[in-house]
Amino acid sequence: MAPVSARADDLSVLLEPRTLVSVGGLLGSGPRFPGAGKSGVWAFPYLSLRGPDEPRDWWSPDDGLDFSFVRQGPLEVGAVLDLREARSARDDRRLMGLPRLPLAPAAGLFAEVWPVEGVLRLRAEVTQGLRERDGVVAKIGADVVAHLGRFTLSGGPRLVVGDTAAERLAFDVPVRSALLNPLLAPYRAAAGPRSIGATGAVSYDWSESWQVLAYLRYDRMIGSAGASPIVRRTGRLDEVTVGTGLIHTFAVGQ
Repeated sequence: MAPVSARADDLSVLLEPRTLVSVGGLLGSGPRFPGAGKSGVWAFPYLSLRGPDEPRDWWSPDDGLDFSFVRQGPLEVGAVLDLREARSARDDRRLMGLPRLPLAPAAGLFAEVWPVEGVLRLRAEVTQGLRERDGVVAKIGADVVAHLGRFTLSGGPRLVVGDTAAERLAFDVPVRSALLNPLLAPYRAAAGPRSIGATGAVSYDWSESWQVLAYLRYDRMIGSAGASPIVRRTGRLDEVTVGTGLIHTFAVGQ
């Protein structure tokens, strides 16, 4: 599943002298939509703002674009923006007859906590598609982080859960579609776990100004989503996403 990797931290730091701005981007390849049989290329920006005395925040490339409004010790809460992937017969002719799904933004809340500071992070994102019928999707993960000199290694499990609206939109096969496409039998998806998986990343700090990173994620489609003919007949149960990125940090202000 293509990540939306970016951060937009507390904008109040712009009022501080010598605010540190980190900008960059990620480029990679992954499934065009959940359960897709073909991969596509994705690219996303990265932005982070912090005060001159604040350490660089660790983040995972599959985090949504977030904006923090509560930071209390190891706990952070805020708003998050995600993207729901598009799907059409242009992606794969075997999808002929299925309703086209446009690329759609989804907004919601995220919360993360560090039970072991700098070592173990737990994070959850819950987003609602901007159209009511897009439904609610929750993304839950845990990461172990290790700093080894200029290298930072991280990895951990992932779980994606969808409500009835989200799962039916992505994995239903309407009767009309089945009549138009003999590959697909009529199917009605249900709420529940969509995928389980794991992610790993490594970053290297060339200097205080430049950082490079590489990212790998594996997802296994499960539950009602994994049983859908869209996945079984035209897609894949096992999904792999890879990416690489470059980030530059500089100071602004006096």
